[in-house]
Amino acid sequence: YATLILGSLLSILFLIITRGKEVSLKGRSTENNFSSSVGSTTFSTNKQLTLLESLDNLSYRTIGLGFPLLTIGIIAGAVWANEAWGSYWSWDPKETWALITWLVFAAYLHTRITKSWQGKKP
Repeated sequence: YATLILGSLLSILFLIITRGKEVSLKGRSTENNFSSSVGSTTFSTNKQLTLLESLDNLSYRTIGLGFPLLTIGIIAGAVWANEAWGSYWSWDPKETWALITWLVFAAYLHTRITKSWQGKKP
Protein backbone atom coordinates (compact mmCIF):
# COMPACT_ATOMS: atom_id res chain seq x y z
CA TYR A 1 0.00 0.00 0.00
CA ALA A 2 2.92 2.37 0.63
CA THR A 3 3.85 2.66 -3.05
CA LEU A 4 0.21 3.27 -4.00
CA ILE A 5 -0.12 5.98 -1.36
CA LEU A 6 3.11 7.62 -2.52
CA GLY A 7 1.95 7.57 -6.15
CA SER A 8 -1.44 8.98 -5.17
CA LEU A 9 0.19 11.78 -3.14
CA LEU A 10 2.38 12.67 -6.12
CA SER A 11 -0.75 12.84 -8.30
CA ILE A 12 -2.46 15.08 -5.74
CA LEU A 13 0.63 17.31 -5.64
CA PHE A 14 0.47 17.55 -9.45
CA LEU A 15 -3.19 18.63 -9.21
CA ILE A 16 -2.41 21.21 -6.51
CA ILE A 17 0.44 22.74 -8.52
CA THR A 18 -1.60 22.91 -11.75
CA ARG A 19 -4.74 24.25 -10.09
CA GLY A 20 -6.19 27.00 -12.26
CA LYS A 21 -3.41 26.81 -14.85
CA GLU A 22 -3.13 25.54 -18.41
CA VAL A 23 -0.60 22.74 -18.74
CA SER A 24 0.92 21.27 -21.87
CA LEU A 25 2.70 17.97 -21.21
CA LYS A 26 4.51 15.56 -23.48
CA GLY A 27 3.63 12.01 -22.48
CA ARG A 28 6.71 10.01 -21.58
CA SER A 29 4.95 6.96 -20.23
CA THR A 30 3.11 6.49 -23.52
CA GLU A 31 4.05 7.29 -27.10
CA ASN A 32 1.38 9.96 -27.65
CA ASN A 33 1.92 13.68 -27.11
CA PHE A 34 -0.98 15.69 -25.80
CA SER A 35 -2.02 19.05 -24.48
CA SER A 36 -4.07 19.45 -21.38
CA SER A 37 -6.04 22.42 -20.15
CA VAL A 38 -6.59 22.98 -16.45
CA GLY A 39 -7.47 26.65 -16.42
CA SER A 40 -6.65 29.97 -17.96
CA THR A 41 -3.00 30.65 -17.03
CA THR A 42 -0.13 29.07 -18.96
CA PHE A 43 3.06 27.61 -17.51
CA SER A 44 5.79 29.35 -19.44
CA THR A 45 8.98 28.13 -17.78
CA ASN A 46 10.57 24.88 -18.89
CA LYS A 47 11.77 24.21 -15.35
CA GLN A 48 8.23 24.17 -13.98
CA LEU A 49 7.01 22.11 -16.93
CA THR A 50 9.81 19.65 -16.34
CA LEU A 51 8.73 19.43 -12.69
CA LEU A 52 5.14 18.72 -13.76
CA GLU A 53 6.24 16.12 -16.31
CA SER A 54 8.42 14.50 -13.66
CA LEU A 55 5.60 14.46 -11.10
CA ASP A 56 3.17 12.99 -13.61
CA ASN A 57 5.62 10.35 -14.80
CA LEU A 58 6.83 9.45 -11.30
CA SER A 59 3.30 9.09 -9.94
CA TYR A 60 2.33 6.84 -12.85
CA ARG A 61 5.42 4.66 -12.46
CA THR A 62 5.03 4.44 -8.67
CA ILE A 63 1.41 3.33 -8.99
CA GLY A 64 2.52 0.94 -11.73
CA LEU A 65 4.97 -0.61 -9.26
CA GLY A 66 2.51 -0.75 -6.36
CA PHE A 67 -0.31 -2.37 -8.32
CA PRO A 68 1.47 -5.70 -8.98
CA LEU A 69 2.60 -5.74 -5.35
CA LEU A 70 -1.01 -5.30 -4.21
CA THR A 71 -2.10 -8.03 -6.62
CA ILE A 72 0.50 -10.43 -5.24
CA GLY A 73 -0.54 -9.53 -1.70
CA ILE A 74 -4.22 -10.21 -2.38
CA ILE A 75 -3.45 -13.54 -4.05
CA ALA A 76 -1.08 -14.57 -1.23
CA GLY A 77 -3.70 -13.57 1.33
CA ALA A 78 -6.34 -15.64 -0.45
CA VAL A 79 -4.06 -18.69 -0.49
CA TRP A 80 -3.29 -18.21 3.19
CA ALA A 81 -7.01 -17.78 3.99
CA ASN A 82 -7.77 -21.02 2.19
CA GLU A 83 -5.19 -22.85 4.28
CA ALA A 84 -6.34 -21.23 7.54
CA TRP A 85 -10.12 -21.12 7.12
CA GLY A 86 -10.94 -23.30 4.13
CA SER A 87 -12.13 -20.56 1.77
CA TYR A 88 -10.25 -18.15 -0.50
CA TRP A 89 -12.64 -15.24 -0.03
CA SER A 90 -15.09 -14.54 2.78
CA TRP A 91 -16.10 -10.90 2.06
CA ASP A 92 -14.46 -9.71 5.25
CA PRO A 93 -14.30 -5.87 5.33
CA LYS A 94 -10.51 -5.92 4.93
CA GLU A 95 -10.80 -8.22 1.89
CA THR A 96 -13.60 -6.16 0.41
CA TRP A 97 -11.66 -2.88 0.72
CA ALA A 98 -8.56 -4.52 -0.73
CA LEU A 99 -10.69 -5.53 -3.74
CA ILE A 100 -12.15 -2.02 -4.06
CA THR A 101 -8.64 -0.53 -3.88
CA TRP A 102 -7.42 -2.98 -6.51
CA LEU A 103 -10.35 -2.11 -8.81
CA VAL A 104 -9.75 1.66 -8.44
CA PHE A 105 -6.07 1.39 -9.33
CA ALA A 106 -6.81 -1.11 -12.11
CA ALA A 107 -9.27 1.37 -13.62
CA TYR A 108 -6.69 4.18 -13.34
CA LEU A 109 -3.93 2.17 -15.01
CA HIS A 110 -6.28 0.80 -17.67
CA THR A 111 -7.53 4.27 -18.56
CA ARG A 112 -4.04 5.71 -18.52
CA ILE A 113 -2.68 3.00 -20.83
CA THR A 114 -5.57 2.66 -23.28
CA LYS A 115 -6.65 6.30 -23.55
CA SER A 116 -3.28 7.98 -22.90
CA TRP A 117 -4.93 9.69 -19.94
CA GLN A 118 -2.50 12.30 -18.65
CA GLY A 119 -4.09 15.40 -17.25
CA LYS A 120 -7.33 16.87 -18.52
CA LYS A 121 -7.71 17.05 -22.31
CA PRO A 122 -9.50 20.01 -23.87
